[in-house]
Amino acid sequence: MGATWTRDVAAAIDRVAPHSLAEKWDNCGLQVGDPQRPVGRVLVALTPLPEVFEEAEASGADFLLFHHPLIFRSLESVDTGAYPGTLISRSITSGLTVYAAHTSYDAAPGGVSVALAGAVGLRGPLRVVSPRGGLRKVVVFVPEEALEDVTAALSGAGAGVIGDYTRCTFRTPGTGTFLPGEGSDPYSGERGRLQLEGEVRLETVVAAHDAARAVAAAREAHPYEEMAYDLYPVEGRPEGCGFGRTGVLPDPLPVGDLVEQVSDSLGSPARLLTDGPGRRVERVAVLGGSGGSFIREAAASDAEAYVTGDLSYHDALYAESLGLAAIDAGHAATEFPCLEPLARRLGALVDVPVEVSRVWR
Repeated sequence: MGATWTRDVAAAIDRVAPHSLAEKWDNCGLQVGDPQRPVGRVLVALTPLPEVFEEAEASGADFLLFHHPLIFRSLESVDTGAYPGTLISRSITSGLTVYAAHTSYDAAPGGVSVALAGAVGLRGPLRVVSPRGGLRKVVVFVPEEALEDVTAALSGAGAGVIGDYTRCTFRTPGTGTFLPGEGSDPYSGERGRLQLEGEVRLETVVAAHDAARAVAAAREAHPYEEMAYDLYPVEGRPEGCGFGRTGVLPDPLPVGDLVEQVSDSLGSPARLLTDGPGRRVERVAVLGGSGGSFIREAAASDAEAYVTGDLSYHDALYAESLGLAAIDAGHAATEFPCLEPLARRLGALVDVPVEVSRVWR
């Protein structure tokens, strides 16, 4: 087993929480550290706090994966006597790599709100409240004998998914031409002679954040020395990418009972901000973290109640005007359920231990 480097862990995180799904105002990715540094243990936590750094130093963890960024905006100076400079300095002197997967994990398939929906007992199929991400059409020109191998490679990289269907492609036979040069090693034909080859135009869709991986997988399976392909944007959103999820309760509940269920399941008191306990709800929208800016989308999703954090007085008034029961379950409490799935999925992709912090903040 070879060494695992910071760049390897970063690439694995990008598989779980694609960096391209992050909001433009956010700061995801490597915060402090060297991509060429070896990694021995990963600690996953919600917020960069001194207690997490102490835990890492005691446990031997040298890669800290946070949901909330340590460095949120551009720094004009680093004051080592105040946050975040104290922890930036500590990271450097202690040899700790700091990485953030914030809105990239919020918007990822299987991300923050999916974990929250499971924690509060919602059933699927879960629908995205506010979609994110883009789609690409990838077209590969393949000799017929390699068609199934290239198709399988694209599928394995996440291409060809439409709803509940996988390996969705379209195939058109045709003739490809190429003239092998002096330095070439052609799969068929001869150097210096024009070759006409029966080929298939294989086309499929792929999420924009998986496009590079899909092209690389197709190239690996393709028999040609140089693979001809097209990659271009198409309208639409990839499956399961975006903020918030809606699902249904096993049985309709009065809003007051839903508040109790949310409080019990998250281990933190939730507050009902709008609507009374006499109303029964079945379809619920959830969004981990600060969800006040998504009230309109939550109401448009046909949800009857909305569970999120950091709702203001004016957020509550807006929700009430839309007929949406608003439940503030707290910023951190609505995000903690996502840490265990994040650690588990990352642990399956890297050859080092991945653990969840014991710090509950």
